[in-house]
Amino acid sequence: MYKINYKAVALAFILQVLAGGIWYASTPFKLLGRPVWEDVSAQPSIGVMLLFVFSCFACLFFTAWILARVKGMSGSERFFLVIGMWLFVALPNHFFVSLHLDLNDVDVWYLLSYGVVNSVIAAIILPLWRPSRSIFKN
Repeated sequence: MYKINYKAVALAFILQVLAGGIWYASTPFKLLGRPVWEDVSAQPSIGVMLLFVFSCFACLFFTAWILARVKGMSGSERFFLVIGMWLFVALPNHFFVSLHLDLNDVDVWYLLSYGVVNSVIAAIILPLWRPSRSIFKN
């Protein structure tokens, strides 16, 4: 059984939060009803931003935990495992959002695109950067 590479988790987390900031800054006008940079009072509260950061970390750490429990898979197989996990989460979300919100397909895929970016970041960094092994036992 492999250990979780905490350096890889930290790097992926930083990249995911940066991608989230860029993703939010590029929100289409139709979704917010205004440009992102206008009306600073309508920006997300500190609580919402902390919830966003915590949820990114929780999802990433859970993915790293699952990858640490998988044996006998190469790095490329682990890459496809992470991408597959996103697919089994995103496709049901696409149908749910499409049914319950009055959004077109482009807007729904924009909302779900941040998950794609997070999954690709996690799929590249976590499976391919394994923890260093020590000859010393604790």
